[in-house]
Amino acid sequence: MAGSLSLAMLATLSPPAGADNFDDDGHRQCKPRTFYKIDQLSPRNFFLPRTRYIDGPGGSMTVSVTREHEVLAFLETESERTRERTAGDLVRSLRRMGLPHLEERHMVFSGHEYTREIRPGMYGNMWYRVFGYRIGWSAWSTLGTCRHIKVTTGIANVPSRVEGWRYWETKHPQYKGRRLSAK
Repeated sequence: MAGSLSLAMLATLSPPAGADNFDDDGHRQCKPRTFYKIDQLSPRNFFLPRTRYIDGPGGSMTVSVTREHEVLAFLETESERTRERTAGDLVRSLRRMGLPHLEERHMVFSGHEYTREIRPGMYGNMWYRVFGYRIGWSAWSTLGTCRHIKVTTGIANVPSRVEGWRYWETKHPQYKGRRLSAK
């Protein structure tokens, strides 16, 4: 990593100057803590399943994405004013006690459409993707003796809010590098 990102990470992951204390024997003592390091950061495309389309040869290709959002307001009411004198009265009142509710639903649809001209004799390919990052990270622990020990490592796929279509052309219809039937 280079630039301001690595400088910001170094500043946040490093212990502050003068944070070490010494005991009576002159040994360093640190406050035990856990911190994280980002070891690798690479951009990545996350392709959505069942959004790959092939069309051609030649002509034009139109694809679209639509999202559905539901806004739901739900209110459950309960009204009970009973005096139970026996266990049977309690059971009967519980059976009678319904939970009426009010519900209001509102659906919102949004999306976009994308059209691309395919060169004559070629096949157009489109696949919907979300841009993001693949992050290799490690968790470290600082002991009371100020030693740093690696606790665990992992990989995180972090999507961003940027998404769109990837378009390319091939001479034959293909999927995962294998030639498909032209029929």
